[in-house]
Amino acid sequence: MKLLFTFLISLISVGLWAQNPAAKPTAASAAKSADCYDQWYALFKDRGANAVADGTHDVIISLQHDGYSECFLGKIDVASGKISSKLQIQKVDGSYDEFDKKLSSTYMSPEGTLKSELRDVVNGMTAALTLADGETIRLFFYKSLADKAKANKKAPAPSALIKN
Repeated sequence: MKLLFTFLISLISVGLWAQNPAAKPTAASAAKSADCYDQWYALFKDRGANAVADGTHDVIISLQHDGYSECFLGKIDVASGKISSKLQIQKVDGSYDEFDKKLSSTYMSPEGTLKSELRDVVNGMTAALTLADGETIRLFFYKSLADKAKANKKAPAPSALIKN
């Protein structure tokens, strides 16, 4: 009996040591799975967007650099399908400040403003533009996102519809 008890204890202890803990996600895999730019871009490409009306609109500000992105809330004015004001970024207290990063000089007109042809809002998004620090910015007009397509209803089995 003592031999059997010792044998069982040995098996249990070997079994416990053989267990591998669950793999923890790395910082890179967590960032990749939570890449806000990819998520917003895929959503807009999949569903499309309605035309953005004139006025002030809430936007998602996406900043990308070296395969990593961060997204922030903001607002901007639109007139005739083009952005028409300076970008405002929302602060944690709910207030807004002017976005302080500068665009690359490649995108600027001689007057120091964004070139007219780059101001278009197409499919609920602006063009992706490079900032002076090398980051890429794109705005998503999330309230103009088209409704999700409704799925077709599957027909039931004939026995559910035909009673005789």
